[in-house]
Amino acid sequence: MSVRNLQLTSMIAVGACLLVAMTCTPVRAVNPPAAPPPAADSQTSTAELPRFQAGLWEYRRTLVRGDKTKPQVTTVKKCADPAAEMREKMEALRKKSCQFTPLRRNQDHYVSSWLCPAPGGPVRFRDVLIASDLTSYQDVSEAHSAQHVTQQKIEARRLGECPGLGSGAPLLRTPKPPRQP
Repeated sequence: MSVRNLQLTSMIAVGACLLVAMTCTPVRAVNPPAAPPPAADSQTSTAELPRFQAGLWEYRRTLVRGDKTKPQVTTVKKCADPAAEMREKMEALRKKSCQFTPLRRNQDHYVSSWLCPAPGGPVRFRDVLIASDLTSYQDVSEAHSAQHVTQQKIEARRLGECPGLGSGAPLLRTPKPPRQP
């Protein structure tokens, strides 16, 4: 895999993890459409990310790339504060010169979009986070580049307190696995 493709794949993965399996028809998005503006609705407003309870969470991710026919499904359990992790990832993307539109909320749907520079051309992201309650959410996202379209769905639910930690104990971060060459 070339360095350019690795950087693009990495950026798409980081962006898609932020926000998250829809069916996919392979498409080559030369000029991906911009996200449509929200409808003039009194229930739609600029918003903050929802807050979720920290603890042991299970994330089920389904990833579909436009050039692949079979979705990739992974499940991870980890101690996390989902809202804090989302804010950290957004800040990391801002440091990579990604430009965000204001987060919009319509009832339990939080819609965001952003544009990130990449060696192969800009990558557009659109994400819809559906917050069921403080202990579960669904995140559906789509990334458009000149090379392909990637769609992702994350279903997240809190399983309880982190093992070995009582209520109110500090949340320990789950270490990231080492990178493989």
